[in-house]
Amino acid sequence: MNTGIDPLLLPSLPLNERSRLPKCSAIYFVMQNEDVLYIGKTINLAQRLTAHNRYKQFTRLGSEICIAWLECNDIKLLGQIEDALIAHFKPLLNGTNNPDASKRVNLTLPDVVYEDLEAWAEYQGRPTANLAAYLVESAIREAKEKGEFRTLEKSNKENQNETSSSSNDKKDK
Repeated sequence: MNTGIDPLLLPSLPLNERSRLPKCSAIYFVMQNEDVLYIGKTINLAQRLTAHNRYKQFTRLGSEICIAWLECNDIKLLGQIEDALIAHFKPLLNGTNNPDASKRVNLTLPDVVYEDLEAWAEYQGRPTANLAAYLVESAIREAKEKGEFRTLEKSNKENQNETSSSSNDKKDK
């Protein structure tokens, strides 16, 4: 089967410039020189490659890694196009275990929250779990930026420091 698509002729950027990727729905190719290493689909290329679960794996492959993309305005076709391109190019990393796979957690959500999450994920053309992970990651990053992020370890250290300073204050009196 000839797809008529040559990833070398598509727009592309080096992996380390992924922040410059457009915010478009696309099929993307992770390339090393002329070799297609990985093919994926996304409704937002810039967002997907900013937090890709294989990013560490891609960076270990060398500095000549780039991302090429084929814009696709019909997000309902992304899955079919991705499947056809994977079958044609047989990328080295598709279908392999990711050595840097993220940790998994199970969530229990109220029905209405789950239904909203599922509808939002469907609209975005992504798995529900992927959207949930992105939302949790975004919330944690936002809490850290606002200085609202605390852990038990930080809290215990703060309490120890307060106890130490109040003990020292009593000794000084």
